[in-house]
Amino acid sequence: MAEGSEDTSRLNNSQLFSYGLTEMPLAMAATPMALFIAPFYTRDLGLSLAAVGTILMLARISDVVTDPLIGQFSDRTRTRIGRRKPWVLLGAPLMLIAVWKLFVPTAPVTNFYFGFWLITLWLGWTFIGIPFYAWGAELSTNYHERTRIASIRTGLGIVGTLVAIVVPLITGFFLGYGYDIDQSLHVVAICSTVFLFVAAALLWRVPEGKPIETQRISAMEGLRVMWSNGPFKRLMIGFTLAGLGPAIGGPLYILFVIHVLQANIASNVVLLVFYVANLLGVATWGVVARKFGKRNAWVMGMITVLIAQPGYWLLGPGDLYWMMGVFFILGIGIGSFSALPAAMKADVIDLDRLRSGEDRTGLFFSVWSLANKLVVALAAGFALNIVALFDFQAAGENGPEQIMALRVVFVFLPIVFYASALAVMWNYPISEARHRRLMGLLERRVERRARAAAAQQGDAA
Repeated sequence: MAEGSEDTSRLNNSQLFSYGLTEMPLAMAATPMALFIAPFYTRDLGLSLAAVGTILMLARISDVVTDPLIGQFSDRTRTRIGRRKPWVLLGAPLMLIAVWKLFVPTAPVTNFYFGFWLITLWLGWTFIGIPFYAWGAELSTNYHERTRIASIRTGLGIVGTLVAIVVPLITGFFLGYGYDIDQSLHVVAICSTVFLFVAAALLWRVPEGKPIETQRISAMEGLRVMWSNGPFKRLMIGFTLAGLGPAIGGPLYILFVIHVLQANIASNVVLLVFYVANLLGVATWGVVARKFGKRNAWVMGMITVLIAQPGYWLLGPGDLYWMMGVFFILGIGIGSFSALPAAMKADVIDLDRLRSGEDRTGLFFSVWSLANKLVVALAAGFALNIVALFDFQAAGENGPEQIMALRVVFVFLPIVFYASALAVMWNYPISEARHRRLMGLLERRVERRARAAAAQQGDAA
């Protein structure tokens, strides 16, 4: 290929749908984890708010070992069905068992029970998620095609979230089962099981990306090269900071609705507004990225979020429908938080390929995932423990001081992280033009190695 050229390969819509569908059951399981698990295990099952918050933090410690291992193992796996598919198939049953144990718990429910199955859930998620996302980065080397792949995958994930919210409402309306948290979690467990089996079956239709480089370097040298990748560090820090906002708000959402808005918990139908807006945001920011670049689109999304978030402070008892307006704007902005950074991630991995000579997509995704999961878990635990310090009661009456603590943490703490993420990403350096140059350098090196190998074979003959 000529200098600066790019792979123009493009997945057809059927292949892209078959790939992205796995995101749906992952999102179905993740939605209750972010929104309902903390109030379910505290209000309904009687565990303390501080204990649940601490367990949410500690459960991610095992990821320090498992995430990099799975990332590296999947990079170096070679089987007849590919290197990413086997890991997804191994993780599916593990994750489903944990989903059922967490969402439909069997007595006695203790802190140990909660912690054990939480760790098991994240282990299954690691087996699926890291190879799955690395696979998506390898499906194309084209700058804009990567945005398309990440956007469709993210959009299907949001559809999965909508399924997790809407189906319990439908079963509640028609069958009288699904409105309460325990019933809703049961319905979501069933949906996750069905969709994960369907998604695993459709993955056979998706081609596996081919590694651009096959040279191997030592683990220590690889970490050194990774640490020297400035754009990767900046992107990882920016994505993590941006993700802390929703991570703090998620576990506190139901508590905010019940204790600040004084609304019935069944009013979670308002969540539909957020996730529909989120889906619209993914599509909108994808179009903006194609015209103005991924970094610029993401920055615009973060500015939108910073405009919307303070609107929560103006809400009080009975303002559930006003919250829908805040939700809509916030959902549009947060639509930029997943697909665009994921597509940018694939671009910075190309820089590592150029410097290290090895295809380490899975390892990069594991380090990214580990950092994000640890900080998000810390955020959820931190937020719950802060309100617990003010003697806030998840099930019971709270005074003005406790309500104020909840309001301040829910509204203003995310703003700190959104603003920090915006500052970090303001001068992000990899543009479409720079990525095109990177791909040109990579392709020329591959061609040189191919010619050298051919020459050696000729000499040997």
